[in-house]
Amino acid sequence: MTRPFILSASIAEVAFAVPESAAPILYAAEAAGLDLLVMGRSGARPFDAQVLLAWAAPLTSRLGLVATVPASNAHPFHVARALSAIDFLSAGRTGWSVVSEGAPQGMGEDMVGAARALWDGWGSDTLILDKASGRYLDASKVSASNYEGAFFKVAGPVNAMRPLLGHPLLVVDGDDPLAVADADIALFADGQPVPPASKRLLKVAPDADPAEPMARFEAGEIDGLHFTLTDALSQLPVIGARFGAPVSARPSESGDLRARLGLPIPSTASNQPGGAVIPENA
Repeated sequence: MTRPFILSASIAEVAFAVPESAAPILYAAEAAGLDLLVMGRSGARPFDAQVLLAWAAPLTSRLGLVATVPASNAHPFHVARALSAIDFLSAGRTGWSVVSEGAPQGMGEDMVGAARALWDGWGSDTLILDKASGRYLDASKVSASNYEGAFFKVAGPVNAMRPLLGHPLLVVDGDDPLAVADADIALFADGQPVPPASKRLLKVAPDADPAEPMARFEAGEIDGLHFTLTDALSQLPVIGARFGAPVSARPSESGDLRARLGLPIPSTASNQPGGAVIPENA
């Protein structure tokens, strides 16, 4: 598989919570070729990013939708359940970015561990939905999470199917990093320590000269770019014109977000190679 060049941006404008102003931003993000739109960042978030993701899912077709989740005022059970549902609504295009925002040290990492344990509680072929027998699921394929960390304790399992992606993509930000060794995407600025992750996206300005970051991508130093949007409707066309060509030149855009971006499904997440299955759709 050719290594994909990844385009990402974050938005924290309050106006994004208003459908009339948010929908044009979603359409502009897809037109610009963005792979990921991160809703919120540490210290600046639109109204309830998980609710916004559920609304944005049917309005988009290829855009990865990433919710910024504060460890200080969210609970892993509710987060795991909501993101699992959104992953089905979006056909496998969901991500999350956990930020500390004043939470005690280690709470963000604990949030990640607890939610992952809940997602792993369901096998990908657990649902049966046999109306004739009245069986809803194969209880032998449901595992209690029994996760106990420093801040969160969840017995589980979460009452929702395993996400299509196994786990939604975990995005970590060098501005508010987590000590998680196996994140999927790391965002970082030049001069900033790069959080460990499978893919590294360099933060640049939308009007930056494409030559240098593209050379760093070709050299294998980075896997793409991330933009912090302050005026999305004017900046997204600029990003598309300057940096969108490598995305539009990809030979294939098929598959879910992990398949498109070359990210493997987590080893704990599946007991069925084909991924999660809803029997009525099989």
